[in-house]
This record gives sequence, structure tokens and C-alpha cells, in this order.
Amino acid sequence: MDKRVQERKVIHMGWMPIEITEITSCLSKAHNWKTLGNDQIQNYWLKAFLVIHRHIRKNFNSIVEEPEKAPAWLIAGINYLILKSGDSKEVRNYRPTTCLTKMYKTLTGIIAKRISTYLEEQRLLPAE
Repeated sequence: MDKRVQERKVIHMGWMPIEITEITSCLSKAHNWKTLGNDQIQNYWLKAFLVIHRHIRKNFNSIVEEPEKAPAWLIAGINYLILKSGDSKEVRNYRPTTCLTKMYKTLTGIIAKRISTYLEEQRLLPAE
């Protein structure tokens, strides 16, 4: 075996319930008045009403434990066509963008942060 190759044990990434601090942290990075998704909620209000974070936590954990029970509105978005340049009558001059719900962005942001932290701790990402 090549001496440069080191065997190391990778620890399994277990699931821990989402904490209120993760919700607060994720929401703190969100812009207050972005375009609304289907939920029609501005980030400002999610940040301001801290009392709802425990309810969000409970529902997020339920969704992660039983994804098939996730409400349809959570993963639905509103699609818009944005004119890139050129003739506005030509379809090819548009690009689609989707406004997703704040709840979806928050949940996936928490999961992405956890995965990123795990990959860094286990040194599973290349230096590049």
C-alpha cells in the first residue's frame, strides 16, 4: 500500500433534532423584504416573532422524520420569467426563476449547514 494513502475512519452523520438556535441563525442571514413565495411571509416577521420558532422547530423535525407528510405548499414555488436581453417577444430571451417559500429555504438552509459542517469536520472535501 502506498504510504501517501492514509486509512481513516469516517464517522456516520447521525440525525439530531433541529434546535431553535439553528432556526434563528438561518433566519438572521435572510433578507427582510425579498420577493414572496407561496407562503406570502416576509422574513422580517419570521425574525421578529421569536415565539413561533418553537413551533417551526416542532414542524421541521416532524417533516424530517416523516418526509411523506410534508405539506404540498412547503415545496411549491412561484415561477417568473425574467427578460435577459433582446426582443421581449422571443421566449429564448427569458430566464426562469422560482420564488420558494421561506419555510423551505429555512429548512434546507439548516440541513445544508449541517452537511457542510460534517464534511469539513470529517475532512471529506478537497482543499480546492
